[in-house]
Amino acid sequence: MKVLKIIGIIILVVVVLFFIVAALLPKTFHVEQSIIIDNPVESAFNQVNNLHNWENWSPFNEDDTLMIYSFKGPASGVGAVNIWEGGKQDGSMTITESIPFEKIVTELDFGIEGKDSGYFTFFETDGETKVTWGFDAETGYPVERVVYALMKGAMEDSFQKGLQNLKDYCEAVVTEVDLPEIIVVAYIKHKEKPDADEIDKMQKNPHLYILQLNERWIATIEDSCYMADIETTMGKDFGELMPFVMQHGEENFGNPFSIWYKWDEERQFAVFEAGIAIKDQAEEQGRIKVRRTKPVKVVAGIHYGPYDKTEYMYKAIENYIKVHNMEEAGGPIELYVTCPSREPDPEKWETVIMFPVK
Repeated sequence: MKVLKIIGIIILVVVVLFFIVAALLPKTFHVEQSIIIDNPVESAFNQVNNLHNWENWSPFNEDDTLMIYSFKGPASGVGAVNIWEGGKQDGSMTITESIPFEKIVTELDFGIEGKDSGYFTFFETDGETKVTWGFDAETGYPVERVVYALMKGAMEDSFQKGLQNLKDYCEAVVTEVDLPEIIVVAYIKHKEKPDADEIDKMQKNPHLYILQLNERWIATIEDSCYMADIETTMGKDFGELMPFVMQHGEENFGNPFSIWYKWDEERQFAVFEAGIAIKDQAEEQGRIKVRRTKPVKVVAGIHYGPYDKTEYMYKAIENYIKVHNMEEAGGPIELYVTCPSREPDPEKWETVIMFPVK
């Protein structure tokens, strides 16, 4: 009996301490983390404002791999809804306020567990953006106050991890890049050519760049053919362009590229332009035309592998353009980084695919 009495006293003391500690904790719960992103504010804001983009950086996608996500309402801005279920905890998030490039407020609905509020603020100075991610909740006495207090450290870690992911993703988006220099972008991103496993992951979740292609002179040949003849036809076109470029004393010319104007899926027939960037204006010759391009913004992705395996990249870029409410401003461009005559293995070929947009 004495032992039971002692145990009872201990339990009573613990319970009393629990209520005392809970009473001392604040009635509201607040978490806030910040990071500096070396990029204009538009980049970070658009990643947060479009709920479909959260898969690019959200820490919660990694923490609970069983979660299934669905969306309602617009893709971005006020009224956009992200619903998750099947994981550790079902719920939804709705954007309730969206002030362009300044602030985004979200309502988190956890069903019977209630609703909480989250927010992001954005502040740009000299091309850098401070992004702050915060969370607020009313805490019921006594259990919620203690539970939230115990969760604080883990939530701060998750928010900081998410912000670091956001920073890494946004800073990989490059602007004001000349056409030949896009090759350098690939190696800045990947440091060295990715191995087979990395390429497989990239194809499942392609990384896209936003680039500004500046003015330049190009020499081109417009042509058309059935896809069964594309290798022979383009080989002939570039076979004409290379001597033309060399005869004009061009040594540091750009990589070969093609611009695709028309595509007949049923007939497998394409109209395109094969070209090479050159340093200065040159006199046209036969089928070869010379012109000065205009600056254009493009959405671009880097494909590793055969030319006939690029469909995933085209779909990824087209979806990105649609989700971000962009408008295509010309035919897709393929920039051929790898020369097939020097590298016979198609799996090692590198191609940059670009869609002009406005």
